[in-house]
Amino acid sequence: MDEFYFSVNIDANRTLCLAPLTDRRLAMAGQELADTSGYFLFEQHGEGDFAKVEILAHVVSEDAVSRLRSQFNMS
Repeated sequence: MDEFYFSVNIDANRTLCLAPLTDRRLAMAGQELADTSGYFLFEQHGEGDFAKVEILAHVVSEDAVSRLRSQFNMS
């Protein structure tokens, strides 16, 4: 699966993202995951070093990535 990053602003301080998890974003989530492959649907609160990431779902197929991107109007 090629690596893409899709997002849509929810409000001034929150962004809904569909992307692979980087080590930095995983650290921002404060979670340990057994499988970090594929894409994740996550909400990012804030920006930069003080941002917080909340993982909502693990997306494992390109079809699911495409469908979620379309349903959430992500670019």
